[in-house]
Amino acid sequence: MHGQEESIYSLIPREEQIHVPPLRHISRHESKVHPSTLPFGQTKLQGHASFGTPNGTNAHPPQHFLRKHEKEPVLPTPTSPSNPKTKLRASVPDRNDKPIMGLTSNKDYITTNAVGVILAKPGKVPQPDFQWTSRPGYGMTPAYLKRNMQQVQQEKDSFEQYVRMRTQPTDQQHVSQLEPTERKQLLRHLKTKWGTVNTAYQKLSFVLDSDMAKQRKEELERQLAEFEKDIKMLERGESVLVVQG
Repeated sequence: MHGQEESIYSLIPREEQIHVPPLRHISRHESKVHPSTLPFGQTKLQGHASFGTPNGTNAHPPQHFLRKHEKEPVLPTPTSPSNPKTKLRASVPDRNDKPIMGLTSNKDYITTNAVGVILAKPGKVPQPDFQWTSRPGYGMTPAYLKRNMQQVQQEKDSFEQYVRMRTQPTDQQHVSQLEPTERKQLLRHLKTKWGTVNTAYQKLSFVLDSDMAKQRKEELERQLAEFEKDIKMLERGESVLVVQG
């Protein structure tokens, strides 16, 4: 901003400075000279030994232009093969050739065939496929299915008996009151069982990577829910009625 403002010093005439360029290097050798004339420390120089051919000598003469089929390879003159192939078949006999007559043989073909058959190795007899219907125990119920069926039948019988007990007439039922000592003892026993099941439940892993672990967790949760329900029922009051069939 200071250089753009007017100043009284601008009225003083200044000395004109003439720019003098630095001296340019000029070689003492001629610019257009053949490389062969320069020794460069060598006693014997060949034409275009280090710098190539002189200017104007790299172009091809106009008479040496590319002609048709000039770049194609020239095949040698075919000669007879050095390794002739052997003939696999005999040549056709001439019509003037006479066949050889009177050839006989004393070979007993019947005996030779019989000996060959006797000494021949017997062939393999094809084996029939295995018949699964002929194996022992086919069509019979497996033992594990019988065991499972018995367990299912027992569960059905137990459920039917429980239903009959719940649906039987009320006149056959007897109602009695539970003693306070028995109630406290039963309550203490239920809490002990709840603590045991809860300890086992707390020791389960957070990662349930198998069906057995999942079933185990569900079973413990069901037992805890039943114990809590019974404990709440017993703690509700002092009088507890028991229905006996």
